[in-house]
Amino acid sequence: MSQLHTTKSGAVIGDRVVVRYLLGQSTPADWRGNPGAAQSDVTGILIDDADPIRLERDGEVVSIPGTSITSVRLLSAKPVRNSEIRTLESVAARSWPGVETAWIAGWFVRAGHGFSRRANSAVPLDRSAHPDATTLRRIAQWYADRGLPPLLALPERLMTASTVGGVEDIEVQMLTGDLPALAARLAESRSDAVRLADDPDADWLAAYAGHRSGHDADTVRQVVTAGDGPRAFAAIHADTGSSVATAIGRGVVTESPDGRRWLGLSALWTDPERRRSGLSSQVLAALVAWGAEHGAGHAYLQVETTNRLAGAWYRRVGFGLHHSYRYVTPDIPATDPTLQEH
Repeated sequence: MSQLHTTKSGAVIGDRVVVRYLLGQSTPADWRGNPGAAQSDVTGILIDDADPIRLERDGEVVSIPGTSITSVRLLSAKPVRNSEIRTLESVAARSWPGVETAWIAGWFVRAGHGFSRRANSAVPLDRSAHPDATTLRRIAQWYADRGLPPLLALPERLMTASTVGGVEDIEVQMLTGDLPALAARLAESRSDAVRLADDPDADWLAAYAGHRSGHDADTVRQVVTAGDGPRAFAAIHADTGSSVATAIGRGVVTESPDGRRWLGLSALWTDPERRRSGLSSQVLAALVAWGAEHGAGHAYLQVETTNRLAGAWYRRVGFGLHHSYRYVTPDIPATDPTLQEH
């Protein structure tokens, strides 16, 4: 029961959550001291998502039976303002912009030959962005002109799927961490086995394109080499003589309008047969060190909510939830001949 609640909320161990529950003999007392209350809630760090759920709250461990739980709500690791969500989304969009971009009524639209949702979706980055019918038709037409379906990436609190309407797709969590703290946690994983390069070589591209069927290496190269700021491509060849990298990653340092420099981490992948052998930590450690050398003080990455194993691992190495966004295919005509782009 309790794992069902955490799965629905997207929470994994290490997240800050609010658990609401029915009061009873086996549940914590109502913190307000209200003798007539039927329900209460606890805010804390999730340390066990089995039954009972266990949270750490101000140094105390609180247990709540699954049968008493009515909801689990995932919170950001720290309080986050809407302006901070907009800023980080802008940084992330500039570091993975596809191969062609445009602005349409406050929306940043990207196309990347269909490779990755991120490089082929529109984000409402400007405060003026609205999901009105005319704007959505213009966005749909822009994608139709490039042989792509319209796809929106909607950051929570900036715009909701219910406001836009359409078919909801995967939810993605934006995780962030302070670079010095990440470097300290990953210090023991630093390894000379990791090679860093300014551009992806054939082995790196073969690894990344190989586990994402339907896309050739040249398309992948165009997408991963686009974006603002210096880039680093990390690779490990655990098997001597192999023509495909065993573990890879990509880092980009991008400056936000407030002057902070962010390390964007993406394309983190390890051969399934070599997972749990420390290769991912080695790649991440190398990219974090590289980011620090290029003046970054913070890092971010994106992970799909359904990828709970990866999400939990990122929390263990020091990342925390900043916000989430959801992909939506808008419920509008794919083309409108009266709105051709010029």
